Amino acid sequence: MKIAYHAEDAVDAQLISDLLNNNGIFAQVRGAHMQGAVGEAAAIGNVKVWVNDEDVSQAEAIVEEWGSATFVEEEDAQMFDDSLNSSEDQNRVISESSFGLMKTCFFIICVIMVVAALLNV
Repeated sequence: MKIAYHAEDAVDAQLISDLLNNNGIFAQVRGAHMQGAVGEAAAIGNVKVWVNDEDVSQAEAIVEEWGSATFVEEEDAQMFDDSLNSSEDQNRVISESSFGLMKTCFFIICVIMVVAALLNV
């Protein structure tokens, strides 16, 4: 195994390890336990992400792409904005669920009335 990433801390290393694992590359964090043993400052640079030898170049490319990611442009950000039309969507969902609940209650009342009518016969 070879080092694919030198992390600042255990959280940074775990983030990169998860990124690589989610992209089909087996990755391990090594050295994270040293932070608790020797303190935060002394362990800086000792936390690393390791991958299999054959995956090093692909892992480095994924980490490089992740590191050079840019922020979403303002007009594109609207695609991800959940607050737009959320009140309309909420009202629609509430009214649909209320209608379903009313139908279920009506059905149950009808069944009870039929059973009550049959018991009186």
